[in-house]
Amino acid sequence: MESFKFIEPIQYNDFRPVRELVLERLREAILNRTLKPGDRIVEAELAQVFNVSRTPVREALRVLEAEGLLRRIPRKGLFVRGITREDVVEIYSIRIALESLAVSIAVERITPVEISRLAKLVDQMKKYTESKESDKLFSVCQEFNDILVRASRMPRLIKLVKVYMEYLEQFRAISMAKHERQVAALREHEEILRAVVNRNPQEAEMAVKRHLRGALEAFLKEERICDTQKLTDRR
Repeated sequence: MESFKFIEPIQYNDFRPVRELVLERLREAILNRTLKPGDRIVEAELAQVFNVSRTPVREALRVLEAEGLLRRIPRKGLFVRGITREDVVEIYSIRIALESLAVSIAVERITPVEISRLAKLVDQMKKYTESKESDKLFSVCQEFNDILVRASRMPRLIKLVKVYMEYLEQFRAISMAKHERQVAALREHEEILRAVVNRNPQEAEMAVKRHLRGALEAFLKEERICDTQKLTDRR
């Protein structure tokens, strides 16, 4: 249970279904590598850690296995698979499709107050890019993306985008680590903002696609994802 002790506990002032809370904590633990590729997952131990029955844990594990974050090995059990390089490429491709759709709709629905906030965030991006404050820059970029996607006013689409953004959170931080990528990302966000201000859905869609493709290319240059398949196969 050594790996499990670092998992964030469930907050019972959150009134969502327990299965959803367990799923969120486990997915987060896998994506931030609190649970590492090759770690064995034991349902009963997780139920004890979360202080819940085994049923919501079992349901959450089924979802994570279906998502490919866990891998079941016959006669050995369930293991963390994590995310491979190929997974990142696939997930970025999905993000490009979902977010370009969200933004093309958001352009027509976004409010002047939201546009004003986006403009202020771009100003902050300039400041943090010049001062090379990567953590603050990353946080501001996240808020920009969140506002833009939420402006689509499409709850199911927003939820899907959120899931895939969570998958890539640690890798997005890697892609933004180098100053040259930060400068490029600033320029891309300026292009997105300009398209939004002009209420041009086609221009906004293309700008988002360029931004996400640039982020993927920057990440792939880092080559920091290990072969998680081999880790689980050695068990």
